[in-house]
Amino acid sequence: MGKPGLLDFAVQYSGIIGVFVTVLIALIGMFHYLSMKRAEERGRQYDRYHKLLEDLNASPRGDAPFIDRQVAVVYEMRNFPEYYPVTLRILERSMPRWESLRKLSASVPGSVNTLYEEAQLTIKFIKRRQLEMQYFLIAEEDR
Repeated sequence: MGKPGLLDFAVQYSGIIGVFVTVLIALIGMFHYLSMKRAEERGRQYDRYHKLLEDLNASPRGDAPFIDRQVAVVYEMRNFPEYYPVTLRILERSMPRWESLRKLSASVPGSVNTLYEEAQLTIKFIKRRQLEMQYFLIAEEDR
């Protein structure tokens, strides 16, 4: 007798091959499902983050937003790690304006402007998280 051929191998191990093919197809389906869910979640995160930015800069009526709402928005920005680089740029760019508002509000008895302080805390939080997440793996031009 000659060497066993591919057909003999397939016949002898047909059960194992069938299970392997079934598992492979199930894994491909699961990967496709998870990648679609991940894309949907990224879309929702994108919408939520941009809604936060809108809330930070203006109220639905077009007038200035309430300070407490702005403080809450700055705090919530911590929950979007994929946007940390742009969040830092936005907050750091806004800090001089918020600091001047803080100084103005300090002259009014009984008023407290904590937006500046919350932004400082959020910046510290994000920078600490970036170090923890090994942020250096992201190319400089993508930051």
